[in-house]
Amino acid sequence: MEEKNLPPLRTPEQRKEAMAKAIHTRRERAAFKAACKAGNIPPEVAIEAPIAQRLKVEEFARSFPGIGPVTAQKIVEVCHIRNGRRVSGLGYMQGPRLVDAIKGCMTAKEDGQ
Repeated sequence: MEEKNLPPLRTPEQRKEAMAKAIHTRRERAAFKAACKAGNIPPEVAIEAPIAQRLKVEEFARSFPGIGPVTAQKIVEVCHIRNGRRVSGLGYMQGPRLVDAIKGCMTAKEDGQ
């Protein structure tokens, strides 16, 4: 009989611990994104945060005020960043370019209001 890719067998205690860790991580990520959206964390500081390193670039860009899905996609394209790339995988020039693009969109939205 052929063995398929099955998840590892875990005890109920291990499953409970893994679920608690996943919930904690999701809440931490949501709090980080809410703080960015509220303007409490500027992009140049946020990009260095360990929680940001695990976010996809487009999701990171959407975490700032005035930037929605369409604008975030445009930022990714303008910065020449491949779709699906995480913040931790950015090159030494892409990070500062991304921060500048996010700041530019944030100020453009503020000026337009």
